[in-house]
Formats: sequence, structure tokens, C-alpha cells
Amino acid sequence: MGSGELCDGGTITEGRGGTVVRSAGEGMAPCILLHGFAQTPVSWDAVAQRLQAAGHRAYAPDLYECKGDLKLPSVEEVLEGTEAGEDGEDGEDGEDGEGAEGDANAKNVSGAVRDPLTSLDAACDRVAAIVRLVAQVDAAPVLVGYSMGGRIAAETVVRYPNLPLAGLVLESAGLGPADEAARAALAERNGAWAQRLRDEGVAAFMDWWETLPLFASQQALPAEARAAIRAERTSRDAEPLTRSLEAWGAHHQAAEAVTLGVLADLANRGVPVLYVAGVLDEKYSAVAARVRAAGLPTELVPDAGHNAHLEASSNFAGIVEGVLAEDVLDGDALARNVASKSRKIGYGA
Repeated sequence: MGSGELCDGGTITEGRGGTVVRSAGEGMAPCILLHGFAQTPVSWDAVAQRLQAAGHRAYAPDLYECKGDLKLPSVEEVLEGTEAGEDGEDGEDGEDGEGAEGDANAKNVSGAVRDPLTSLDAACDRVAAIVRLVAQVDAAPVLVGYSMGGRIAAETVVRYPNLPLAGLVLESAGLGPADEAARAALAERNGAWAQRLRDEGVAAFMDWWETLPLFASQQALPAEARAAIRAERTSRDAEPLTRSLEAWGAHHQAAEAVTLGVLADLANRGVPVLYVAGVLDEKYSAVAARVRAAGLPTELVPDAGHNAHLEASSNFAGIVEGVLAEDVLDGDALARNVASKSRKIGYGA
């Protein structure tokens, strides 16, 4: 499914806010898919196609898009509303987090937000605007984020805990630094990565990036798949990638303990929350263990590494379908639905 195309006859609108995909199905909960670092919405194609085949609409915005209004096929004109930050400094409406962004019936839905690459706060503002707009013109969505997109999704929920969500799926996503020493280390690391990218350019940087242990399992993918991953990673300009490392890095997130507390509160309000990691990804399998210790559901995908939705696309799509199931109300029910809808597969199955 390329830009401007859908496998099931649906429509696609390419507004200045990035590419948004919608399937032709009606009456089913939609989902919003947030891509990772140096990726594009196309990275979700295999998952989106399966979800669409099951009747779920899939919206995949381009997180790097820096301009203008988000437009959805069912909206004749983007509704004008208050930007998240107008009612309080840095997007905060008050200590209780209440406000238009927490009201599923809010009349004003902002489709226009500031340059998301300005800061993590700005990126979260934009994701919150997308969630509110999808909820108003369609239905409360399940928000799904991978790696960088998962961090942004998690931080969006921290900053906007009352968004109209039907569920939250975090795939291989950092949940914030353990303490201030870890925050300082992450800031130094991300700064070094950004400088390397500026100095070397995209192609040379990606030569190095692909050798990170995090992506070792992708060496087992077919050559065609590896070539597609490489083409996508090098399709971005250096400037937005560099700015995202600086502005959206994990050092800007709330502490992990804070994030876990917000996720637990969300689950306690009946919103399904699931953390997903590949079994071969030791780093984020460890994060999943901490999530599980906090009392939240997790799913480890067999034979998959950091990018489970790429390495085991059908399995991952089945996991998301489990969250989309209408009868998922608690952790035990979520685990049963996930188990019933996911299955072990290889790349491209």
C-alpha cells in the first residue's frame, strides 16, 4: 500500500499535516499508528492492511511533517480550536489535567498545531490534536506507537491523561529515564547522535545506525526487506532527523515511574493498555518486565526483535486487533483477546 493507495478501496488524504490513511470499513474502532525514528507512515503498511481487512480504519500521520492542518477524509474543513498550550504554559490546563483535550465531546478540535520538531511538548500537542480529531469525526481510537513513536504516544498520555482513547499499545518504547543521572546520560548520548548525523550526513549515519545491537535481528530478514528498510531510513533529510534526536529524545520524557503511574491510572479507568516487545530485543523485553511488574499487561512477540510489527507483522496486527476488540476491559480479558488473535509468523506472512 503506497502513498495514495489502499488495499480495500478506501481513501487517502494528503494534507499538509502528513499522510493519513483511512479504510472503507464502518462501525469499527479506528487506530492511529505512530512510526519510529527515520521512518515514514509506509512502515505501517502491512499492519494497516490487516487491520483494514478486519474493518478497522487506520490513520498513519507523518510525525516529521512540520506544517499546517491535519485533514481527514470525512472532514470538509479542519475545525478551528484552541491549541493545547493556550490555556496553560507548555500545554498544561491545570493540575488535574482536565480541559478540552480530556473531553471526548469537546466541540473545538484543533487540527493546526505548531512545528512538532520544536520540542517534545509540541509533538505531543500534535498527537493529542490528531486523537481528538479522529475521536470527533470517527470514534475514540486505539493509539499505537513504535519506538520513537511509542515514546511520543506515552508522553502524550502523560501530558494529556484524559484524551478520548479506546486503547494504547506501546511497542518497544522507552518510558522515560529512571532518575536524573540517567536523564543526563540520555541527553549526552542523544546530543552526540545528533552531532554525528550533522557531521556525517544521512547515508553514513545510517551505515552506523544499522549496526546497533538493537537491530541485529533484522539481518535475518530477506534482502528485499532489508533494502526497503534502508531506502526508508535514507529518504529523510538530515535536518528533521537531527532535530528529532534533540527535541524528542528520551531525556525530555517524564521519569519512568511517573509514566508507569499514568498508564496504570489509564488502565484503571477501563482503557486497555498493552506493552509489546520482541523476544529477541533484550533491552525492551526488560522494559516489558518492569511494565508487567507494575501490574500492566505485556506481550512478547516470538522470533522478533526491536521492530516486531515489521519482523512479525501479522502477529503484531493480531495483537492490536485484540486491543481493538470491544470486550477488552481489563488486563485478563486483554491477554485472552491478544492470545486468540495473534499467532506466530515470519516476516511478510
